[in-house]
Amino acid sequence: MLKHINEVERSLVVARRYLFHNLSTLKWRIGILLTISIWLVWVESAVAQSSTSAEIEVIKQELQVKLDTIWVIFTGCLVFFMNAGFAMLESGFCRQKNTVNILAKNLIVFALATVAYWSVGFAFMFGDGNAIVGKSGFFLSGSNNNLSFEVIERSGYSSLDWANIPLQAKFFFQLAFAAIATTIVSGAVAERIKFLAFFLFSLFLAGIAYPIAGHWIWGGGWL
Repeated sequence: MLKHINEVERSLVVARRYLFHNLSTLKWRIGILLTISIWLVWVESAVAQSSTSAEIEVIKQELQVKLDTIWVIFTGCLVFFMNAGFAMLESGFCRQKNTVNILAKNLIVFALATVAYWSVGFAFMFGDGNAIVGKSGFFLSGSNNNLSFEVIERSGYSSLDWANIPLQAKFFFQLAFAAIATTIVSGAVAERIKFLAFFLFSLFLAGIAYPIAGHWIWGGGWL
Protein backbone atom coordinates (compact mmCIF):
# COMPACT_ATOMS: atom_id res chain seq x y z
CA MET A 1 0.00 0.00 0.00
CA LEU A 2 2.80 2.39 0.93
CA LYS A 3 4.60 1.51 -2.25
CA HIS A 4 1.50 2.30 -4.26
CA ILE A 5 1.16 5.69 -2.55
CA ASN A 6 4.80 6.54 -3.32
CA GLU A 7 4.27 5.72 -6.96
CA VAL A 8 1.20 7.96 -7.06
CA GLU A 9 3.12 10.82 -5.43
CA ARG A 10 5.99 10.28 -7.84
CA SER A 11 3.55 10.42 -10.76
CA LEU A 12 1.99 13.60 -9.41
CA VAL A 13 5.41 15.23 -9.09
CA VAL A 14 6.29 14.26 -12.65
CA ALA A 15 2.92 15.50 -13.91
CA ARG A 16 3.33 18.74 -11.97
CA ARG A 17 6.80 19.32 -13.41
CA TYR A 18 5.56 18.56 -16.91
CA LEU A 19 2.58 20.86 -16.47
CA PHE A 20 4.75 23.64 -15.02
CA HIS A 21 7.20 23.25 -17.88
CA ASN A 22 4.40 23.42 -20.42
CA LEU A 23 2.86 26.42 -18.70
CA SER A 24 6.20 28.20 -18.63
CA THR A 25 6.73 27.45 -22.30
CA LEU A 26 3.20 28.65 -23.08
CA LYS A 27 3.78 31.85 -21.12
CA TRP A 28 6.96 32.49 -23.04
CA ARG A 29 5.20 31.87 -26.31
CA ILE A 30 2.31 34.13 -25.35
CA GLY A 31 4.75 36.79 -24.17
CA ILE A 32 6.72 36.60 -27.42
CA LEU A 33 3.53 36.81 -29.47
CA LEU A 34 2.32 39.80 -27.45
CA THR A 35 5.68 41.52 -27.83
CA ILE A 36 5.71 40.98 -31.58
CA SER A 37 2.09 42.17 -31.85
CA ILE A 38 2.80 45.32 -29.85
CA TRP A 39 5.91 46.01 -31.93
CA LEU A 40 4.01 45.57 -35.19
CA VAL A 41 1.21 47.85 -34.01
CA TRP A 42 3.75 50.47 -32.94
CA VAL A 43 5.57 50.32 -36.27
CA GLU A 44 2.31 50.56 -38.20
CA SER A 45 1.18 53.50 -36.11
CA ALA A 46 4.51 55.26 -36.59
CA VAL A 47 4.38 54.75 -40.36
CA ALA A 48 0.75 55.88 -40.50
CA GLN A 49 1.55 58.94 -38.43
CA SER A 50 4.53 59.74 -40.64
CA SER A 51 2.42 59.37 -43.79
CA THR A 52 -0.30 61.53 -42.32
CA SER A 53 2.20 64.24 -41.39
CA ALA A 54 3.70 64.15 -44.87
CA GLU A 55 0.28 64.36 -46.48
CA ILE A 56 -0.68 67.27 -44.23
CA GLU A 57 2.56 69.04 -45.12
CA VAL A 58 1.88 68.57 -48.84
CA ILE A 59 -1.67 69.89 -48.44
CA LYS A 60 -0.42 72.92 -46.50
CA GLN A 61 2.20 73.64 -49.14
CA GLU A 62 -0.33 73.37 -51.98
CA LEU A 63 -2.75 75.62 -50.11
CA GLN A 64 -0.04 78.21 -49.52
CA VAL A 65 0.85 78.23 -53.22
CA LYS A 66 -2.79 78.70 -54.19
CA LEU A 67 -3.35 81.52 -51.72
CA ASP A 68 -0.11 83.26 -52.72
CA THR A 69 -1.04 82.93 -56.39
CA ILE A 70 -4.52 84.34 -55.82
CA TRP A 71 -3.07 87.27 -53.89
CA VAL A 72 -0.46 88.08 -56.55
CA ILE A 73 -3.05 87.92 -59.34
CA PHE A 74 -5.45 90.06 -57.32
CA THR A 75 -2.84 92.74 -56.69
CA GLY A 76 -1.79 92.56 -60.34
CA CYS A 77 -5.41 93.17 -61.36
CA LEU A 78 -5.51 96.25 -59.13
CA VAL A 79 -2.45 97.63 -60.90
CA PHE A 80 -3.95 96.62 -64.24
CA PHE A 81 -7.04 98.73 -63.57
CA MET A 82 -4.82 101.74 -63.01
CA ASN A 83 -4.77 101.86 -66.80
CA ALA A 84 -8.49 102.61 -66.79
CA GLY A 85 -7.96 105.29 -64.16
CA PHE A 86 -5.26 107.00 -66.21
CA ALA A 87 -7.49 106.81 -69.28
CA MET A 88 -10.31 108.57 -67.42
CA LEU A 89 -7.89 111.17 -66.06
CA GLU A 90 -6.39 111.94 -69.46
CA SER A 91 -9.74 112.13 -71.22
CA GLY A 92 -10.98 114.50 -68.51
CA PHE A 93 -8.06 116.87 -68.95
CA CYS A 94 -8.16 116.88 -72.75
CA ARG A 95 -10.56 118.40 -75.23
CA GLN A 96 -13.77 116.52 -75.92
CA LYS A 97 -12.92 115.84 -79.57
CA ASN A 98 -9.81 113.85 -78.50
CA THR A 99 -11.55 111.65 -75.91
CA VAL A 100 -12.01 108.65 -78.19
CA ASN A 101 -8.45 108.86 -79.45
CA ILE A 102 -7.05 108.98 -75.91
CA LEU A 103 -9.11 105.98 -74.76
CA ALA A 104 -8.07 104.01 -77.85
CA LYS A 105 -4.45 104.97 -77.30
CA ASN A 106 -4.45 103.68 -73.72
CA LEU A 107 -6.00 100.39 -74.82
CA ILE A 108 -3.62 99.82 -77.72
CA VAL A 109 -0.58 100.89 -75.71
CA PHE A 110 -1.31 98.31 -73.05
CA ALA A 111 -1.62 95.60 -75.71
CA LEU A 112 1.66 96.61 -77.34
CA ALA A 113 3.40 96.76 -73.96
CA THR A 114 2.15 93.24 -73.21
CA VAL A 115 3.64 91.85 -76.42
CA ALA A 116 6.95 93.66 -75.91
CA TYR A 117 7.29 92.62 -72.27
CA TRP A 118 6.31 89.01 -73.00
CA SER A 119 8.73 88.60 -75.89
CA VAL A 120 11.88 90.26 -74.53
CA GLY A 121 11.11 92.55 -71.60
CA PHE A 122 10.59 89.90 -68.92
CA ALA A 123 13.78 88.12 -69.99
CA PHE A 124 15.79 91.35 -69.95
CA MET A 125 14.47 92.16 -66.48
CA PHE A 126 14.59 88.83 -64.62
CA GLY A 127 16.46 86.44 -66.92
CA ASP A 128 19.83 85.03 -65.95
CA GLY A 129 22.60 87.08 -67.50
CA ASN A 130 25.04 89.65 -66.23
CA ALA A 131 24.84 92.74 -64.04
CA ILE A 132 23.48 94.81 -66.93
CA VAL A 133 20.81 92.73 -68.66
CA GLY A 134 19.19 89.29 -68.60
CA LYS A 135 20.02 86.90 -71.41
CA SER A 136 17.66 83.94 -70.94
CA GLY A 137 13.95 83.17 -70.76
CA PHE A 138 12.78 85.02 -73.86
CA PHE A 139 9.12 84.56 -74.80
CA LEU A 140 8.49 83.33 -71.25
CA SER A 141 10.38 80.11 -71.97
CA GLY A 142 11.60 79.47 -68.42
CA SER A 143 10.29 76.83 -66.02
CA ASN A 144 8.70 76.93 -62.57
CA ASN A 145 11.85 76.28 -60.60
CA ASN A 146 10.60 76.47 -57.02
CA LEU A 147 9.65 74.21 -54.11
CA SER A 148 6.05 73.68 -55.14
CA PHE A 149 6.70 72.39 -58.64
CA GLU A 150 9.89 70.48 -57.76
CA VAL A 151 11.64 71.39 -60.99
CA ILE A 152 15.31 70.46 -60.88
CA GLU A 153 16.63 72.23 -63.96
CA ARG A 154 17.39 75.93 -63.96
CA SER A 155 14.36 78.11 -64.54
CA GLY A 156 16.13 80.88 -66.43
CA TYR A 157 14.84 83.40 -63.86
CA SER A 158 16.99 82.78 -60.79
CA SER A 159 16.08 86.12 -59.25
CA LEU A 160 12.43 84.99 -59.04
CA ASP A 161 12.94 81.41 -57.82
CA TRP A 162 12.30 82.49 -54.23
CA ALA A 163 8.66 83.28 -55.10
CA ASN A 164 6.70 80.05 -54.62
CA ILE A 165 4.04 80.77 -57.25
CA PRO A 166 3.59 79.80 -60.93
CA LEU A 167 5.73 81.59 -63.48
CA GLN A 168 2.65 82.94 -65.27
CA ALA A 169 1.50 84.69 -62.09
CA LYS A 170 4.93 86.30 -61.68
CA PHE A 171 4.82 87.47 -65.28
CA PHE A 172 1.32 88.95 -64.97
CA PHE A 173 2.24 90.88 -61.84
CA GLN A 174 5.37 92.37 -63.39
CA LEU A 175 3.60 93.03 -66.70
CA ALA A 176 1.03 95.20 -64.96
CA PHE A 177 3.76 97.56 -63.75
CA ALA A 178 5.64 97.59 -67.05
CA ALA A 179 2.49 98.47 -69.00
CA ILE A 180 1.43 101.10 -66.47
CA ALA A 181 4.82 102.79 -66.92
CA THR A 182 3.93 103.44 -70.55
CA THR A 183 0.44 104.64 -69.63
CA ILE A 184 1.84 107.18 -67.18
CA VAL A 185 3.94 108.68 -69.95
CA SER A 186 0.90 108.82 -72.24
CA GLY A 187 -0.74 111.28 -69.85
CA ALA A 188 2.18 113.66 -70.16
CA VAL A 189 2.10 113.67 -73.96
CA ALA A 190 -1.67 113.63 -74.47
CA GLU A 191 -2.59 115.73 -77.53
CA ARG A 192 1.12 116.41 -78.09
CA ILE A 193 2.34 113.35 -79.97
CA LYS A 194 1.32 111.24 -82.94
CA PHE A 195 -0.06 107.74 -82.49
CA LEU A 196 2.72 105.94 -84.35
CA ALA A 197 5.49 107.77 -82.53
CA PHE A 198 3.99 107.01 -79.12
CA PHE A 199 3.42 103.35 -80.02
CA LEU A 200 7.07 102.97 -81.00
CA PHE A 201 8.10 104.68 -77.78
CA SER A 202 5.85 102.32 -75.78
CA LEU A 203 7.47 99.27 -77.37
CA PHE A 204 10.90 100.64 -76.49
CA LEU A 205 9.94 101.52 -72.92
CA ALA A 206 8.14 98.26 -72.05
CA GLY A 207 10.51 95.97 -73.94
CA ILE A 208 13.93 97.52 -73.35
CA ALA A 209 14.29 100.61 -71.14
CA TYR A 210 12.09 99.65 -68.18
CA PRO A 211 13.22 95.98 -68.06
CA ILE A 212 16.94 96.77 -68.21
CA ALA A 213 16.65 99.37 -65.46
CA GLY A 214 14.58 96.90 -63.44
CA HIS A 215 17.21 94.19 -63.92
CA TRP A 216 19.80 96.40 -62.28
CA ILE A 217 17.76 96.36 -59.07
CA TRP A 218 15.42 93.33 -58.95
CA GLY A 219 17.08 90.99 -61.44
CA GLY A 220 20.44 90.62 -59.74
CA GLY A 221 22.06 93.60 -61.42
CA TRP A 222 24.71 95.98 -60.20
CA LEU A 223 22.47 98.21 -58.06
